[in-house]
Amino acid sequence: MNAALDFAALTARHQRLQQYLQADPDNTGLLADAASAAFEARHFDDCDALIARYAQHAPLPPTLRNLAGLSAMSASRFDQAESLFAGLLAEFDDAHLRYNHAYSVAMQQRYAQALDGLDEAVLEQAPEAVSLKMLCLHHLGQLDEVVALGERYAAHPQVGAQVSGLLATALFDADDFERAQHYAALAPDSVGGLTVQGLLALHEDDAATARQRFALALEADPVSGRAQLGEGLACLADHDFAAAAPRLDRAATLLRSHAGSWLSAGWAYLMAGQPEQARERFERSLQTDRGFAEATGALAVVDAMQGHDESAAHRAEVALRLDPNCLSATYARSLLLARSGREQEGAALYQELLQHPLGQDGPSIAQLIARRASHGAID
Repeated sequence: MNAALDFAALTARHQRLQQYLQADPDNTGLLADAASAAFEARHFDDCDALIARYAQHAPLPPTLRNLAGLSAMSASRFDQAESLFAGLLAEFDDAHLRYNHAYSVAMQQRYAQALDGLDEAVLEQAPEAVSLKMLCLHHLGQLDEVVALGERYAAHPQVGAQVSGLLATALFDADDFERAQHYAALAPDSVGGLTVQGLLALHEDDAATARQRFALALEADPVSGRAQLGEGLACLADHDFAAAAPRLDRAATLLRSHAGSWLSAGWAYLMAGQPEQARERFERSLQTDRGFAEATGALAVVDAMQGHDESAAHRAEVALRLDPNCLSATYARSLLLARSGREQEGAALYQELLQHPLGQDGPSIAQLIARRASHGAID
């Protein structure tokens, strides 16, 4: 049975049980079955309502409390799900309960706490917990641990493809591009594998291939922030600024805490001739990461373009103290030199920016920024 027919059968069962309930509305067994059917048919509001009706007649058994937690988790009510699973864990020690509790905690960005519930027993009995543990470790910047765990489970018959995609992502962020390509190839149809293939193509300045891979990844998961970021960066590197800006805005919204997404969105607006929109995004980037040199340098560029030379010089100096290789600060300094009558010095500085450290082929500032911003975004 294909997925469409299977879902149709689940929906039909949900509707049939609802009809039975009209004739026998207080039947607790029927209420429990209908709640389960509603959940399987992804009617989470109906599921919650049916569980609430059951609770009016009798205390909820553990199965329905667990179902209530799953429904809350599926509807992104992670605080409620956490509370329900914690209550169950106080009575039962179960690996799947511990995984669900850890997932609810992780979705509230408490990654270190989530890791506490993902011990070896949980990984063995609930293999989907491997991916969750890898994501938590990645969020905490522990790339070596992500790689070690991913290599243990990359050949797992149930979760190997997803693990390989996450492993490829971690290796890409660690600048181990050869191994990232290897594991991405092991998961060619996964969101992670497709996204890393796109990022590697972007790193090689092959924007057309990159855009194709990101489009496929977004077909599989329309809310993948990293795939959305990649698609926007590919448009940026290809100088398609009108297409890049809204995609990068969406990526920044999806990824929330990734300063590079707001930075890239700002560059797209700036290169499209909209400096005020660019300034707003650069400021959002800096709010996300106060020590992000490229965001401070980008604000220096906007200041320089708008004639605020004193502010531009100050911001550029601050950015270069934070990162002597800051691209945007170097670009701002070249603009200031050119406007002060030192055109040759400014042009020379800009050429140095283009040629170092990424070779002599003269990538544009958009391509340079896109390469830097492609790292570290985690869905």
